[in-house]
Amino acid sequence: MEKITSALRRIDLSQNEQDIYLSLLREGRATARTLSLRTGITRPSVYDQLKTLTALNLVVELAIEGKTHFAATDIKYLDALLEDKIDRLKQSREFLAEALPTLIDSLDTVTPKIRFFEGQEAMKQILKDIMWHDTTQLQMLWSQTEMEKVFDGAFLKWFDERRQIRKLSIALLIPYTTLKKNQILFTSGIKDTLECVPKGVAISMSTIMFGNKVAFISSHKEAFGFIVESKEFATLEKIKFDILWRESRG
Repeated sequence: MEKITSALRRIDLSQNEQDIYLSLLREGRATARTLSLRTGITRPSVYDQLKTLTALNLVVELAIEGKTHFAATDIKYLDALLEDKIDRLKQSREFLAEALPTLIDSLDTVTPKIRFFEGQEAMKQILKDIMWHDTTQLQMLWSQTEMEKVFDGAFLKWFDERRQIRKLSIALLIPYTTLKKNQILFTSGIKDTLECVPKGVAISMSTIMFGNKVAFISSHKEAFGFIVESKEFATLEKIKFDILWRESRG
């Protein structure tokens, strides 16, 4: 199911749409009322999500004994949606590659200094932004337990795999913990390093420093984050990180 969940995210299904589709796959066909009970999603919202899933041909509507039931269609339709998205992305990339020289000459672009992200889905873009940056190491002040609530395990695993492909090492500071190193996600690369902040030191927001950028990620309850792009600000944050790192090593 983890691979299916990953595929559903790739075709931009909302969390509610994913939950309903996965419920139909796992537990079989159901009425909207039953789906509402299974997933905890309100019945009106269940109907809204089913409209999208039906339009994508992932769910089919059935009439059984006078009641309307819904069932997941053959999994091959999910594969077809992925193939369609891949084709569209390739076409867009080819178009951009052809048009890029002209665009660079004709557009006056400015990189924003601060970018805000709101909601758990939007905050994934913070980690994705790192993949576009030319850097070799990430310095992370990471609230392990809280971030596992903000980001699902499959997405964090995807991020960890991608950053290793790009050969991004991580210097990781986490709250004082009894967790063993092999229980911490971002410590799987050869050049990765890990320390626990001194006992009593709280991490209010998770922080990631990369190049001239600093990303901040709040708790899952507040669900917001932002990226600051500033050489001076990034330098100050890295100095603070280095001091805390040395204190952590005693």
